[in-house]
Amino acid sequence: MNDKTGSVRACAVAFMVLMSAGAGADEGSSPRHHESGSEPQQMCKADNRELTSQERFDGVQVETSDIELFQQFFESVLQAPLVQRADHPQADRLRGYCYRGVLVVVRQDLRTARPTGWVQLNFRVKNVAAIQDEIERVYQKSAVSQLAESERAKIVRFRFKPDVMRGDRKVSRFEVGGPEGFMIGFDQDK
Repeated sequence: MNDKTGSVRACAVAFMVLMSAGAGADEGSSPRHHESGSEPQQMCKADNRELTSQERFDGVQVETSDIELFQQFFESVLQAPLVQRADHPQADRLRGYCYRGVLVVVRQDLRTARPTGWVQLNFRVKNVAAIQDEIERVYQKSAVSQLAESERAKIVRFRFKPDVMRGDRKVSRFEVGGPEGFMIGFDQDK
């Protein structure tokens, strides 16, 4: 196994640990998405008991119409390590990033461009202010911050929400909006 393959596998395993530790889908969604009183993570754990040792979550793939926006977002703003790069002439371009233990593969189909739509990754964190400070500091030093406002808005947007309900708990939330509806949210329990 080469270092790149090991990194990708480590990201996938780290994501499974992260999911079991409390990161997950938007818990503020309507009750029809899960039974009343049960956390989505608990439901996923029950489903995962049926998986064999060969079956596991391997990462998230995002389709995009402009992979360069995502490259700027992950590499310049988030400084996520690039763990996969593949260019297949006249077919597609792939970039895989490991961000906070989650493997995110971004794919641009060169034959049929597909805008991303809405994708949201949520993390439960201990100190949302520290994460906000770190991301905004890196952003201020990046080439993206020097672009015209209309171009910057295509790549990244920040939003802090001090009091958000997430299921039955109140959190402070920092959102990092990326290209084409991609978002990363950080929630700190109050």
